[in-house]
Amino acid sequence: MRRISQISDLHFGRTDPAVVEGLVRELDADRPDLLIISGDFTMAARRSEYAEAQAFLARLPKPWIAVPGNHDISPFHLFQRFLRPFSRYRRFVAPDTEPTFQDAEIGVVCLNTVRTWAPEQDWSQGKIRRRQIAMAEARLAAMPKNLFKIVVGHHPFMPPPWDEEARLVGRADKALAAFRRHGVGLTLAGHLHRHYARFAEADGEGTERVAVDAARMQGGRGRLLAVQAGSATSTRLRGNEPNAYNRIRIEDGLATVTVRLWTGTGWADAG
Repeated sequence: MRRISQISDLHFGRTDPAVVEGLVRELDADRPDLLIISGDFTMAARRSEYAEAQAFLARLPKPWIAVPGNHDISPFHLFQRFLRPFSRYRRFVAPDTEPTFQDAEIGVVCLNTVRTWAPEQDWSQGKIRRRQIAMAEARLAAMPKNLFKIVVGHHPFMPPPWDEEARLVGRADKALAAFRRHGVGLTLAGHLHRHYARFAEADGEGTERVAVDAARMQGGRGRLLAVQAGSATSTRLRGNEPNAYNRIRIEDGLATVTVRLWTGTGWADAG
């Protein structure tokens, strides 16, 4: 059995100090076997924001792995954005933007879905390149068959059940099909500041979008569950949803995901 916590969309520069302290206490007491951070450490990739994120990371239990989010590259300094977009991320957070993790029970592959530019007005949307799908497939194929496999990105792989037309990470369908071929049980992402989950199952026509209980979700054993996390510490909340993170238990080939919500004084299970 493995216990994982997923936190996302921290947004240092726009955080609630009480929530930050509460999350540190919660994770320190819980001591998950792995902590996964799915991007947006900062608001605008400023040094001061990254320094806050670095100090926060130093207080968290190890091991942890992470991916950058679209807010983690500068929206102001175009030279830096285009030529050295992840230099501050690598300095303050981690040298690798697409790490992997593997132990006797789980295997995790991370994808950097951030784009430095796009031929459209909104540059915040993400994309998975073909070479990234090929790389992920190679990494997943190299893992032992018995491992429960997880893929992590920042941008959503499946739309929320309340907005079927919501923008997804580019090439989401191709990526999900590749993940299913290699027995992935979970994808984890953030970006939308709302928690939800959808099953991604081939139905002969494409991808079936089946919503599951937002408070408690289960995936694995041949079913790929795409899980979204709310914002763990930011004041930039959406849809009247409080700060949230996901607590995940992997056991006997099944992943059980429980959403933890900030109550104002501590954390409690959703629902």
